[in-house]
Amino acid sequence: MSKKIALFHPWIKSRGGAERVVLEIIKNSKHKIDLFTWVYDKENTFKEFQKYNVKVIAPKIAQKISRMHLLRGLFLPLSIFSKIKLKDYDLFLISTSGVAEFMTFKNYKKGKTYAYVHTPLREANKKIINWNLENKYPLGIKRYAYIFATKIYKFFEKKAWKKLNVVIFNSNLSLKRAKESNLKLNSKPHIIYPPINFSRFENLKLNKGKYFLYWNRLNPPKRQDLLIEAWKNFSKKNPSYKLIIAGTPENEKYYKKLQKLQKDTKNVEIKTNVSDKEIDSLLANSLASLSLSYSEDFGIIPLEIIASGKPLLATDEGGYVEIINDHPLFHKIKEKHSKKEMIKEIEKELNNFIKKKQKKTQKKIKIKNFVKEIDKILEK
Repeated sequence: MSKKIALFHPWIKSRGGAERVVLEIIKNSKHKIDLFTWVYDKENTFKEFQKYNVKVIAPKIAQKISRMHLLRGLFLPLSIFSKIKLKDYDLFLISTSGVAEFMTFKNYKKGKTYAYVHTPLREANKKIINWNLENKYPLGIKRYAYIFATKIYKFFEKKAWKKLNVVIFNSNLSLKRAKESNLKLNSKPHIIYPPINFSRFENLKLNKGKYFLYWNRLNPPKRQDLLIEAWKNFSKKNPSYKLIIAGTPENEKYYKKLQKLQKDTKNVEIKTNVSDKEIDSLLANSLASLSLSYSEDFGIIPLEIIASGKPLLATDEGGYVEIINDHPLFHKIKEKHSKKEMIKEIEKELNNFIKKKQKKTQKKIKIKNFVKEIDKILEK
């Protein structure tokens, strides 16, 4: 039986995995879904959102705040004033990577408030806090502001989670983070992997090029800067190879940093705002692709690379690892929390890769149909 569902996702501002999940739900669910958000940047997200009625329930200033990690706590008071008429809906579904669950303070449908959790807030996870203090906030007032902000956030996070009746996680890693934070689960948790369009890549005409491709959003946790640093030494010994970095800039300061590093490094090209068609072509003609996100919650792109039949050089930590751990196309880069050590590990695996004889494989990745599994839970 079809239900009417209010779906809230805090910011639709990029072509990221969370936005892709939300788009898949509103496109293919058999239920009638209205989408609510605080931020909608139609120029930088998937164009398909324009086919739907995206209801923005926050002032324009929210768009600037959403890109500033230290200021995202300001969404706590905003959530108190963001009201959705839930009496008009059968269910309330929150899509969250942290912060969005604060909506339950003002918007709660008793017994019928669900959440799809991409991850509990990364910046409030103990392991990631330690990484941020070492790599992003080693000194100064930002360091102490960050420590204070995470403590305040965790207090309100626990209160908000008590109002989530049914929680669906995108991976075992995200579930593990919730348990590490002692977040209350009111019912048995579900794990449903995000949607992956494997058919898009299955019929690519593959050619063995002379370049490595790193395709992802351009922001600090994706660590394109460390890859370029590693490439400096690698390219000196291997000048015939090229590196292409493709993605949408999400942080202007970080993008400028990448451009500066690019100027000082040979054989590096940065492409921005590339279309899906261009990505397909870049992937098909690459030697291999990389994925270097720090402790990725799930990781759709690594799985898409494997599905295309191209080798993947990626860190050995992340939600995707549980699916492709033993796949012959997966070349593991050992995760390190120190920047210097991580740069060494990236360079080491690049060197190892070009020395190895690459095996061909027909091994497929199999996961259940995302929307069908979501709909089953919403029907219950």
